[in-house]
Amino acid sequence: MSRTHTPTDPPLTEADMQAFADGNLPPERAARVRRYLGSRPREAERIAFYRHLNMQMRDVFEGVFAQRLRAQHADRTQAVDLRSRARKFFLRRIGVALLGIALLVSSVSGWFFASRVSMEMLDATAVMALMRASGQRDAGAAVTVLKDPHAADLAPLGLRLVDARTRRPNAFARIEILDYRNADGDAVVLVSSWAPFAADKPLWFAQRVGDVRLLMWTADGKRYVLAGRATTHGLMRAADALTVR
Repeated sequence: MSRTHTPTDPPLTEADMQAFADGNLPPERAARVRRYLGSRPREAERIAFYRHLNMQMRDVFEGVFAQRLRAQHADRTQAVDLRSRARKFFLRRIGVALLGIALLVSSVSGWFFASRVSMEMLDATAVMALMRASGQRDAGAAVTVLKDPHAADLAPLGLRLVDARTRRPNAFARIEILDYRNADGDAVVLVSSWAPFAADKPLWFAQRVGDVRLLMWTADGKRYVLAGRATTHGLMRAADALTVR
């Protein structure tokens, strides 16, 4: 009687046949199965049927798995695309907001610097206004006092308001100018401008420009300069009256 395996090899089993059909049998063991099936046509047809069935099932499952992978990849791609769009949307909004803030700050700072009147400009305006007032004759007519607490009626001190005007160094800045006359007809000029960020200095301090005396102070967000000749009567008392409240 012929033998299909050596005494040292384990006999072939149904598990070997199924593994052979799946293509998972080691080469030496698969060779034994092929030799075994070569002498048994019916058994070979059965194993071939299993192999064909396994291949069909593998194709079906691999196709479904591939579709699932593609769907998962599409979902991930869509999620990444949505996150990217959302990020770009918020970045654009943040960029627009920052640009708006920058433009606002720029416009505010530009307005501030354009409307700012420096101390030097205010002093120069006071000196020029005093020179102009000193060269004019007193018309004798009183002017209505403006609604400025520092432009109060100084008549009790011997100073009468005779002129009120506004000078504009540019389109944004403005300087208020008030002309007074004392009993001798000497001019005293009070000039003021807005200085919203300047620290209050309610007590006046003085400086001389030739024979002109400038008395300066800052109060309630405005700078003031009271100008007059050093010999003008009532100048110091007017400064005291305008700063002591």
